[in-house]
Amino acid sequence: MPHQIDSIEGGSTMTDETKKPLITRQLAIFLSAMFFVEASRSMTTVQVPIYLRELGADIRQIGFFFTISLIFPFLLRIFGGWVSDTIGRLRAMQIGSITGVLTYVIFALSPSWQVALLAPALLAVGTALTIPSYYAYIADHTTEDTRGRVFGLAETTRTLAWIFSPPLGGLLGQNLGYRWMFAAATLVAAVAAIIFVVMTRVRPTPHGPQEDGVDLASLRDSLRQMVVLAISGGLITWILITDGARDSALKISFDLMPVYLTDIAALTKRDIGLLDGIFGIAWVVTSYPAGWLVDKTSERLNIVLGIAVQLLSMLIFVASSSFWGFALSWILLGIGGATLEPAYSSLIAKGVPQKVRGIMYGLIATSLGLFTLPFPWIGGQLWEWLGPKAPFLITIALGSLALVPAWTKLVLPSGEEEVEPAAANSR
Repeated sequence: MPHQIDSIEGGSTMTDETKKPLITRQLAIFLSAMFFVEASRSMTTVQVPIYLRELGADIRQIGFFFTISLIFPFLLRIFGGWVSDTIGRLRAMQIGSITGVLTYVIFALSPSWQVALLAPALLAVGTALTIPSYYAYIADHTTEDTRGRVFGLAETTRTLAWIFSPPLGGLLGQNLGYRWMFAAATLVAAVAAIIFVVMTRVRPTPHGPQEDGVDLASLRDSLRQMVVLAISGGLITWILITDGARDSALKISFDLMPVYLTDIAALTKRDIGLLDGIFGIAWVVTSYPAGWLVDKTSERLNIVLGIAVQLLSMLIFVASSSFWGFALSWILLGIGGATLEPAYSSLIAKGVPQKVRGIMYGLIATSLGLFTLPFPWIGGQLWEWLGPKAPFLITIALGSLALVPAWTKLVLPSGEEEVEPAAANSR
């Protein structure tokens, strides 16, 4: 029986009689390379501010460093998605991973924090190519009835790197120095680059976008399709509104959580590191069941559940005064995030043509990041004006509003019966 598309309320779709393995050999190799990409990044991310202090930067200069670091991804993410659509996912991953290697080389050899500014610029190029290509590659190599589970397994693979790699980076930095830590990250990133180079050269049957080369006409056409999908009132519009509302609410308080734990709850740095590990474990444990739930029920159910669980997490956080109360909050925060991730990834794969999937994944990441840019600052102002619990209470209030569009069906302009976002986009 031919494969057919269901609405996001429609549950699992019908499969061909011959069942393929959930994770093919090629996809398994791809995910292993992605693990090394994330391992190199997670090994160093939390240590960079301290490294900049060792290079002579003061607090104001560190703030400037990370402000500049935020700008680069906004400028490059959509372009990186288009490159992925144009030259192919694996070639984009290859270039992005090689750029990652150069990033850690610059960090390791920088004589000053000013020179180190070159590193986040290169890292932005690498992530602009790898992140949209990662999501689009999985979408290209999965069927609709298994896509949620595959995205769940993929997120499990990535998150495992964030559980094990940061402690290793801290251990290397403390005992051998940060330059050795960045040298180790360079080697890990090189492993990923080698795998992508081999996959690019020894590739089976072509599967993905047309690799016709990079030209301005192709860029204009992709941007036009991206804008149409974003403002048409269909699936992508729905995702931008729903996830934008949730992410904006969360950004008001998320970056203030460690400050609250130290200044108000009097937790130690070790306790906070343990909470971060607990968060990662919760994400890993939840990712595959969340993907299974997408395949068996609907993306919209996952999105509503994920938002609700994250709001409950914030409520428990505000009400807690002990380590285990905060641990429960962080567990729920991880469960909520892991529940949302495969749902949004699967929806984009359903509603976006294959040839512009990369640029659309880039658009989602860029637009959300750009829109939420001032919200951490707003959270800090709320803390000063209304007290330390105010940002978290505002997050709960605004986040609750995100449940409204998350549960709302779309109505076709022609006035037909209400349908789900995926079905509306496919008409």
